[in-house]
Amino acid sequence: MKTKKSLPKVENNNPVYFRLGYYESVDAKKDLLSSEMSFLNIIKIARKYNSLRAEEFEIRSKIYQTIRELNAALKKTKNYFPFFKIPERTAVGEIKKISPPAIKKDFDEKLENELMSIQDKLKAIEGA
Repeated sequence: MKTKKSLPKVENNNPVYFRLGYYESVDAKKDLLSSEMSFLNIIKIARKYNSLRAEEFEIRSKIYQTIRELNAALKKTKNYFPFFKIPERTAVGEIKKISPPAIKKDFDEKLENELMSIQDKLKAIEGA
């Protein structure tokens, strides 16, 4: 049976030192340097992001200023022109229906009477 090696105990808060081999120390240095490189790249990206945000803010403020100037110019030109009230279009369902005049009713009745008399004459001719 294998026995477990216990770690040396730290007494009186004295640190425990251990020795690294050559290849382990080279790997540790490579890892440390690659971590520093990654950290510096992150800082570079963050600074670029902040500069782009500042540039975007400047562009937006210029756009808003231009829009405000255009609105002021538009209001100024509107005041130069006379105001005409343009009637609004009514919806199709809202158009009022004009009631037909009473004369049309009499006229329709007269037409119906004439049609009936013509039909009677046609039946009389066919029957003869």
